[in-house]
Amino acid sequence: MSFDYFVAVHERDWPTAASVQKALVNLGYPLRLADATPVPFAVADFKEGLAVDFEGKRVLLEAYIEQALDADDPESLYGYIAECSASNFEISNGDYFLTLTFRSDADQTRAGLYLAAAMILSFDGYGFENQAETHGALDFAEQLLAEASDAQAFEDNRSAPPSVVSVESRQWETSEYQPDKTIFSIIRDLFRR
Repeated sequence: MSFDYFVAVHERDWPTAASVQKALVNLGYPLRLADATPVPFAVADFKEGLAVDFEGKRVLLEAYIEQALDADDPESLYGYIAECSASNFEISNGDYFLTLTFRSDADQTRAGLYLAAAMILSFDGYGFENQAETHGALDFAEQLLAEASDAQAFEDNRSAPPSVVSVESRQWETSEYQPDKTIFSIIRDLFRR
């Protein structure tokens, strides 16, 4: 299972990798880019990932950066995000998107959440998670930060072998849906029961 987070940043505010590094340091996050050059922040090759140092370990984030070319097309992914965020954040063609895909690696997820929060807080970004359709700016970044900094929640999930946790043993009830939560926190809460 995987889930994606997106951070939109206006073209005029898109940072260099060195600026992202400085933001991570200034925010006090336990994350550093492996390569922080003074050129526009980019992922050289999606297949190789974005190398970061997280809590003293090298982690490869499944990340992709591109400029929106179809933000005005509601049938496209970026157009859909632009439509969802329209009342809070205007997305136009040329604006940048950082896409982070998370799978089952806790360090990768936590590092990516820190990076997404930094992009929102330091470069006036707007975050979006498409499975639960949660999105926002400052409040969204605070939620990402709360999840990223809760290492114990990730450790709790690691302590149980996969065979102990079965999908059949979990009951998803519509009354449990909480739109102010990201998909990660919803999944984490289900596995805590």
